[in-house]
Amino acid sequence: MTRTATHPLHPDILDCLQDVMDPEVGLSVVDLGLVYRASRTEDGITVALTLTTRACPLGEMILEDARERLARRFPEAPGIAVDLVWSPLWTPDRITPRGQELLGRARRKAA
Repeated sequence: MTRTATHPLHPDILDCLQDVMDPEVGLSVVDLGLVYRASRTEDGITVALTLTTRACPLGEMILEDARERLARRFPEAPGIAVDLVWSPLWTPDRITPRGQELLGRARRKAA
């Protein structure tokens, strides 16, 4: 799976976002590899998400679900920012091994 090294993925934030589903695909935004950044600092929580396509009619609903879940899980966070990003473009190569299994696909072999 390809990850952008400059953007950390905080495990507690990913755990929270595991329940944010892409309703069209039926997988979480984490398993689809839609989370590009998930960081926690003194200033709060910053998340950058993308969508599988710009034409996704449910994009704002997915972002709002992420914001609400993060606010419930981390009430002490001074701020929560969930931003929609389009770079890099999402590809199916970003789907996690767990996501591949949930989709019923064979696990990809490492190159």
